[in-house]
Amino acid sequence: MEVARQTGAEICSLDAFQVYRGLDIGTAKPSGAERKEIPHHLLDLVDPEEEFTAADYLRTAAGVAEGLKNRGKAAVWVGGTGLYHRVLTGGLAKAPGTDRKVAAELEAMSTAELAGEIGRADPEWSAKADLKNRRRLVRALAVWRQTGRKMSSWQREETAPGPLAGARTFALVPDPDALAKVIRERASAMMQEGWGEEVRNLRERRGWGGCPGSRAIGYREIGFWLEGKTGREETCDKIVAATRAYAKRQLTWLKRVPNLEVIEAIPGQLPPATGVEKLAKALGGGSFSG
Repeated sequence: MEVARQTGAEICSLDAFQVYRGLDIGTAKPSGAERKEIPHHLLDLVDPEEEFTAADYLRTAAGVAEGLKNRGKAAVWVGGTGLYHRVLTGGLAKAPGTDRKVAAELEAMSTAELAGEIGRADPEWSAKADLKNRRRLVRALAVWRQTGRKMSSWQREETAPGPLAGARTFALVPDPDALAKVIRERASAMMQEGWGEEVRNLRERRGWGGCPGSRAIGYREIGFWLEGKTGREETCDKIVAATRAYAKRQLTWLKRVPNLEVIEAIPGQLPPATGVEKLAKALGGGSFSG
């Protein structure tokens, strides 16, 4: 927000769950006041029951990027979904879409079973993948089952560059202890802000339990709390543990991002003046992601 204020840039989301309507508190969507002050893009695109793939994101984001370019607006692409960053900068393999019947069969398997099967079918892909990310496991196995061709093979094919090819990428990396502290404070604050009521409303939607939006961190845990299966503190502890595990996977992903520029940061505070200045200067080239 501060970089956008200083430069007149608009903000684009790189978050896989902020695309879903109704998932507001648990995904830390920007508030209405923040959106009114600075235009935001790629939020609230689909209902939580709808699948929204990386290909869907790439297609929609490319349109947003083109619109910003035509208006002469700089853009800050912000969020923690590494796959979305990769397709924006490096394009997307031309593997076919996932068949719903195949996806349903795979979703019935445990994460361990999915990881074991992809490890046998495509050890090259498996060696580099996050084997706890069910969505990615299902996708890779679906491609294998549908085509008889490994995902790693599809990914080796030349792809068209993404709409942000060449954009500078920054990571705001905090001290691990500080990050752990702010994750707990954030989870507790979300529960106080009405996360339970948000999930209660979502659970009234048809098919919420198995829909894509319900996979976001914390929503299942809040559901157990509403059912009386866990207490408030236990629920908060589970959300904190899941968030910390995800943050660890994000840091591992960042190590594979080429030409990444790291800025040390304190959670909840602006980076040092030099960091904000570096980010702002980067907008001289049109866009950057972080």
